[in-house]
Amino acid sequence: MSVLDQLKNFSADRLDLDELVALAAFGRTLRSEYETHQLEEPEWLDVQLKSLRREIHTRNADKLEARRREIASRLESLKTPAQKKAELLKEKQAIDKQLQAIGA
Repeated sequence: MSVLDQLKNFSADRLDLDELVALAAFGRTLRSEYETHQLEEPEWLDVQLKSLRREIHTRNADKLEARRREIASRLESLKTPAQKKAELLKEKQAIDKQLQAIGA
């Protein structure tokens, strides 16, 4: 299957992030060539490029969020018992204040 066919008919489920980025780069180059030759760009090209951008953005955001969760978990595991106790006491005090404010 040619790269052009892949761009026209790509399935995000079957491609990894690197392949999606490469396909988007090819699509932008193709768009540029249409402009260079003063040809009308096919409608499918804009649709596919938008779909690729969305998929790349979504996957990158998912990757970053997973890394953020991993870092948060590792940081939590590095806390001393005294730090954990201090955080719980602070949270308890905040809850106590909220309960007093609502008259409970």
